[in-house]
Amino acid sequence: MRKSNTFKTLVLLAAFVSAGFGANAQLTHLEQSLYLNFNMPTAEFNDDIANNAFGEQIPMTRFNAGKDAVFGFGLGYRVSYRFDVGFGEVSPYLHGDFQWNRVSGSTRDRYMNANDGSSPNYFNIPIYIGVNYRYQLTDIFTPFAEFGIGPDFFMITKESGKVQVPDYSAPGLADYVAAHDYEFKLRYQTTTNVAFQLGVGCYFGQHVSASLHYNGYGKHAIKYKKADDIQSEPWLAGADASTTATQTRSVGMLSFRIGFHF
Repeated sequence: MRKSNTFKTLVLLAAFVSAGFGANAQLTHLEQSLYLNFNMPTAEFNDDIANNAFGEQIPMTRFNAGKDAVFGFGLGYRVSYRFDVGFGEVSPYLHGDFQWNRVSGSTRDRYMNANDGSSPNYFNIPIYIGVNYRYQLTDIFTPFAEFGIGPDFFMITKESGKVQVPDYSAPGLADYVAAHDYEFKLRYQTTTNVAFQLGVGCYFGQHVSASLHYNGYGKHAIKYKKADDIQSEPWLAGADASTTATQTRSVGMLSFRIGFHF
């Protein structure tokens, strides 16, 4: 409940700031923008994954899911109004991104070796409201800075494969489990958290821009989609029990963004 109230408060504050600019400035025109994003993960999103109870790094389970992200790509769309405020232009905006990152090549190889298994992919879909400020230095160069805030939807695709499980304990003992193949398929919930972006860059003429952004997506809870997604495998249960009921990941990324404005 506290997180929901915080998000609503932040959204209302951003809306009031945007409205305040509009009340004291002259509307110039509506602008639409398309973006290509090139993303480098930061924070726990980029952490190395650790061995689980199998002595391997797959299946990832909640213990590792949401880590090991590598360079990714994304697309963005924005609609904004440009206001001339006398000392530059201010543009309140609504912006959405679709960001994709996958896990490292070494992890993907482990899934391929696990009976052509499927490694998880990560998707972030943030929706920002914010403000862009630009100041035209010349006919060609217009530097800008911007800030946005809103919800981020974090999705982890399913992971699947088959691994070889060694003997556990010793024959004749009550807890003995013979070596066998374990086939896994784990699915994760989509989670939501408050996100923000900070960016600086430059417009080149009226229709092209380049910028560097930091996207902070907050701490996302890592949960299975439903209870039976975690199967009754002693080694997997051991790996899962080594974590708390809810794992969290601090997700963020640096983005180089190329924009096309109309």
